Parts: sequence; structure tokens; C-alpha cells
Amino acid sequence: MRHARPTLLLFLFLCGLSHAEPVIIVDPYFYRTPLSDPIDGSTKTVLGYYDEKEGKVTPLPNPPRQSMFELRTLAVAYAKAILPRLDPKIIRDKHSVIVAIRIEDQDPAFSSILLIPGFADRFADLLGKNCFVSIPNRQTVFLFPRLASNMEEFALPLQGLYHNSVWPVSTELFEWQAGVLHAVRDFEPNEQKAQETQPPMDAD
Repeated sequence: MRHARPTLLLFLFLCGLSHAEPVIIVDPYFYRTPLSDPIDGSTKTVLGYYDEKEGKVTPLPNPPRQSMFELRTLAVAYAKAILPRLDPKIIRDKHSVIVAIRIEDQDPAFSSILLIPGFADRFADLLGKNCFVSIPNRQTVFLFPRLASNMEEFALPLQGLYHNSVWPVSTELFEWQAGVLHAVRDFEPNEQKAQETQPPMDAD
């Protein structure tokens, strides 16, 4: 019995060293993440499964150590923990009309916030219901009102954020259908790099 306490402390210490949290990241298909789910309507973007530890992510093996249900549950819990620190920036046109919301964070699993049930509803008062979303890179998410008439103005800036990033994600535009991401269009259907690079979009 005299060795029980040191053994317990060693066990807890080792558990702390090995602790990693499952996360789901919106990924480009070309990353070839071993464990991933397709996104309906997309040929370029998937949902990749990773372990997050100390700000770094490592692809999960296929098959994984846990059930898919458990992985998704833990990934959504991780995403919910990100929400309180986010600081959405509203983008307006020259008439002061809201045309987009930009959200940024350095967490590599930042895009997992899009898997939170009812996430887009948080912005319904600003963008209306059923908004669109773009994820040009791992650090950036844009939300657009569904009735926006100037989406083409965002095409080149979004392509620039995608091509100039160390961790690009997608040039596609998505919506939520029955709570699940669905690709609706591609700002760069021919996989060609933008010939012009516009400065970052202003936000207030």
C-alpha cells in the first residue's frame, strides 16, 4: 500500500502527457487526411479528423481508436470551447449595409465551429437565416447574407487568402442543409490561381 500514492501520481502524470483531443477540421481534399468525411456537393473539400495537442494537430489513423460518434461528440465539444474567445468583425459596404462577417482564430481546429448545431443562427439578426460560409484557410471564416448581390466582389480576396496561406482550405462557398455543410459554388472552378491580389477586406 505504501507504493500506491506514487504509482497513482505517476499514472496521472503520464495521462497528462499523452492527453490529446479529437477535432474535426474543414480540409482540402489534396491533404489526403487518412480519416475524413465527404462534404455534400464538393469535390475539393472534406471534413478531416485529427488529434489536437498543445496547439498542434495530427491526423487520426483509419480506422480510429474511438467510434465515429464519439469522435464527433468530442470534436463539437472542443469547438464550443473556442466560441467564447471569438471576436467577429462586421464588414459593410459604402452604404453601411452588412455584406459579410469575418471571424479569425489561430487554433488549427478553428473551422470546427461550423459543426456546432445552430452555429449560423447566432448571426441571423445580422445576416438573416440560412447564411453562406467560406473557409479560405484554417484561420479565417467568412459568413455572408443569403440575399447578398455582390458575391463576385469577394471572389478575388477569398482566392488571395486561400493561395497566400500556409494552410489553405477551400475556394468553395457553403451553406447548411439540415444542419450539415453543403457546397453550393466554387469561386475558382478551374483551380487557377488569381492573377491579382487585393488587399485584405476592411472590417469594423
